[in-house]
Amino acid sequence: MINYLDTQNALQTRMINFTPQEYLFVLQVILGERMEVAYANVYDTAEFNRNVPSEDEEEYLSRFRAKAAILLGSQNCKQLEEELRELYRSDIQAQASSLSEYKFSGEDVQKLLASLLHDRTQDLSESSVRDILALIKTMYESGSLDSGDTFAKHFIVVPSKFNAMCPNCNHELSAVEGLDIRCEFCNQVFRWDEQRKRFFPQMVKL
Repeated sequence: MINYLDTQNALQTRMINFTPQEYLFVLQVILGERMEVAYANVYDTAEFNRNVPSEDEEEYLSRFRAKAAILLGSQNCKQLEEELRELYRSDIQAQASSLSEYKFSGEDVQKLLASLLHDRTQDLSESSVRDILALIKTMYESGSLDSGDTFAKHFIVVPSKFNAMCPNCNHELSAVEGLDIRCEFCNQVFRWDEQRKRFFPQMVKL
């Protein structure tokens, strides 16, 4: 975590000193702010508030571009920038790794969806119909809608499907577990044996 006092103590051990203004200036730069904006914001605060935003803000800010580049290139600010960038990178990695610790059960997800749907329907005039329908669709697909019947959940069993080869004519065919099949090329019939969980060819009657 980025902290002014910790950063100051860490750099002082390397005989590097910086002012609070330099700290704020460099911190804004590593967070993605333009260096001239950061410089004016810290070192010319009163005029900055009067000129930004305004029609002349770019002309105003351009006056600080050279000063900002010189300050950012100074030895103290270079060392400060390296330290803050490393602290910022470490902080982001720490927060990203902690996201994996949050796990939601199916019940948690259902409660979240129900809560969102409840909030959306409190004021229908202000709610997006598309959002409400999307939530209902998600809840329906996850089985979290209360159907009002005696079944808490409905299950659909999809049988396994396999690619097979007919031993009679060597043509490929599709076999679905639990169903008898007939080879479309030679009309050989294969019966499903539920006890042994296998297909067996039907013997041709003499």
